[in-house]
Amino acid sequence: MSSTKVDALIIGAGPAGLMCAYNLSQAGLHVRIVDKKSERLQKGQGDVLQTRGLEIIDSLGLSSQILKDAQRCVHTTTYASSPSGNGEISLVSRKSTVQGVESNMPFMGLYAQSSVEGILREALASGEKYIPSATFAPQFQSLSPAHKVEVEQGVSPVEMKVADNHEDYPVTIRLQHRSGQTETLGIEMVGETSDQVWGLVDAYVDTDFPDIRALTVFENNGRRAVLIPRENDMVRFTIQVSESDVSVDSQTGRVDRTKVGVGRIMELVKELIRPYRIEFRRVDWSGVYVVGQRLASKYQDENGRVFIVGDACHTHSPHAGQGMNAAISDAHNLSWKLVHVLKGWGIPDLLRTYESERRGFASQLIELHERIAEVMSGKVKGTSGDLMVKSMKFVCGTGIHYPDSTTIDSSNQLLAPGIVIGERFPHQVILRTADFRASSTLDLCKSDNTYKIVVLTGDPKHATQRQKLEQVGKSLNRWRLQRPDMFQVYTIMSTKKETGSYTDVPESLRPYWDTVFLDDVSYAESEGGGKAYQSFGVGPEGCLVLIRPDGHVAALASLEEAQILEALCTVKAPLAY
Repeated sequence: MSSTKVDALIIGAGPAGLMCAYNLSQAGLHVRIVDKKSERLQKGQGDVLQTRGLEIIDSLGLSSQILKDAQRCVHTTTYASSPSGNGEISLVSRKSTVQGVESNMPFMGLYAQSSVEGILREALASGEKYIPSATFAPQFQSLSPAHKVEVEQGVSPVEMKVADNHEDYPVTIRLQHRSGQTETLGIEMVGETSDQVWGLVDAYVDTDFPDIRALTVFENNGRRAVLIPRENDMVRFTIQVSESDVSVDSQTGRVDRTKVGVGRIMELVKELIRPYRIEFRRVDWSGVYVVGQRLASKYQDENGRVFIVGDACHTHSPHAGQGMNAAISDAHNLSWKLVHVLKGWGIPDLLRTYESERRGFASQLIELHERIAEVMSGKVKGTSGDLMVKSMKFVCGTGIHYPDSTTIDSSNQLLAPGIVIGERFPHQVILRTADFRASSTLDLCKSDNTYKIVVLTGDPKHATQRQKLEQVGKSLNRWRLQRPDMFQVYTIMSTKKETGSYTDVPESLRPYWDTVFLDDVSYAESEGGGKAYQSFGVGPEGCLVLIRPDGHVAALASLEEAQILEALCTVKAPLAY
């Protein structure tokens, strides 16, 4: 491995490593990413992008190919045998997988991990700027050019030196636990491997099974399986493998996965799906895995220079479709904090919130997987589909909640009960006032490393409200003038489209014509709209929402100068350092 000086060295080119590399390089940082494998992933592994994963990828400017090609899933079906069914299955239920999930992408995208990685690799290699701004305002356009990054394959071992340059924070490293290097950091993987063995096969099939394009859970006389429809007419079967089909090493107690071939996996699927017929026309990939649930004892080294992300932090079964999504969210959470610290916008303590937020999430995720594993092994009644429906917002990622910290302050939650502090800013349809184009509130939260200030103005034509807004604008501008590139201001009025104008908002709160929105039904009524204030629980007095660069709500404040400044200082927005 050649010697170079970089801002960030990333070891491991899976979804987490590539996402970190992409975010940092888009911010203008110098990045090097290496992987011990001789070639990139071509097939297999993850295949589900949950709603929040899709939202994050969209906020990074990379969603178009995925939205075009992915199989969209909005429901799950359950098939089971009856005691007198002679080993034949029948339909038990169909349920929504997105009920209660508010998003501009209310579906799962079933799409190969290798294709997601390919999109990230192409973006890195191009050196082009992909992350868009939500506004045309010249002052909000990124001034940092992206850097071209090529993934270096077959690099192992890696020798690195972490050094301070005049007390800067110059180098951060991602390590994979499977390489054995986490032990040198004093990080332990806590958990255990179960005796459950599962076979997987990705294939193109010919079948008369009516729900072949639905996410389907099967139970047939104690054997369980999951069907996942994939992109381009492909499907994945994940099926429980019995003890008679595997052998266990008497010395180590480990399952010999080589004893279960693709032929046996296909036989098991054919037996399970009776009375329906299925023929495997072409197999794309197959594999066998043993369920293991492990969580890293900590996410960084003692000096706060080395961080672990994705599978290096947590391992679990794939039954809830969380592996790739958890990795993407880990990287998304860590990356903006690294950018702020490396560029001198934030103090190093900011990075400590990565572990407290993401390790807490991983612990909840492993608990969910343990319950799913118990259900799928038959130890408790129910189906994995039922469990996922009950945990819908957590599984989809839209309900992930971060606790109070140096970047989150929930003290003013009652100002807007529908905007949960610590969760991602909720989706509602709003209209851009200048042209009444319908947008999602999520479109304001591009992952460009800036804080977003959303002012819910109420009706700015009312004299008392106008006076308040004028003062809010002066306060924010005094704050922002010291670092204008760190905050983007957007306003959402409660006025109707027939009478509202973007010039109704004080000039100090509208940096450009496309930063002013209103809460009303679109002229194209099928686009929706008009429910934001009601959904947020905000009255005519309005309020201010401070949103972190990763889209999570940091704080709420009334439209009073003292409370706004207190909110900005409490969550350590950049100018409070």
